[in-house]
Amino acid sequence: MTRIRRVCAATPLAPGGVLAALILTTCVSAHNIADDRGRGETRCYRATYDDVWPAVEKGVKSVGLVLERANRENGILVARTYEEKEKDPEDMALQANAGERVAVFLERDSVDKSGADIWAVEVVSRPIFQLDPTPFDWTRTVFLAVEQLLPDSATAPSEDVAACNRVRG
Repeated sequence: MTRIRRVCAATPLAPGGVLAALILTTCVSAHNIADDRGRGETRCYRATYDDVWPAVEKGVKSVGLVLERANRENGILVARTYEEKEKDPEDMALQANAGERVAVFLERDSVDKSGADIWAVEVVSRPIFQLDPTPFDWTRTVFLAVEQLLPDSATAPSEDVAACNRVRG
């Protein structure tokens, strides 16, 4: 008999402990989704930061996401799909869909020929529970909401915006 089987046989709570450990290690927190910078989808916009940041913040809220944290100075916003009610990860694991976390990163890419800023906006969408069988990808939903709130000139075609999208896309 292997050592693990002996421990599990001798300790009736061991299988539950293993399940709890698995659940705890597969949940996405607000901190570790911020580490996913560079792994999402990026779109570039020709606008000032004072136009882009509010559009991102309002856009995320308008699609029903709940803000966890927003740091305007660093250009990082983290949101989730639900109001946090369950603190016990085991209770969350019993749900069919525990929700998703979304991180949005803003970074100045360049300045176009007319002197306007080009901002890269990256959206990362991850299920909170990594073993979630039905996660929803919020990326396109967030981008559509943001683009509706930006001035038309921000999304107008230009060589500089196209170059930013090619490099980051």
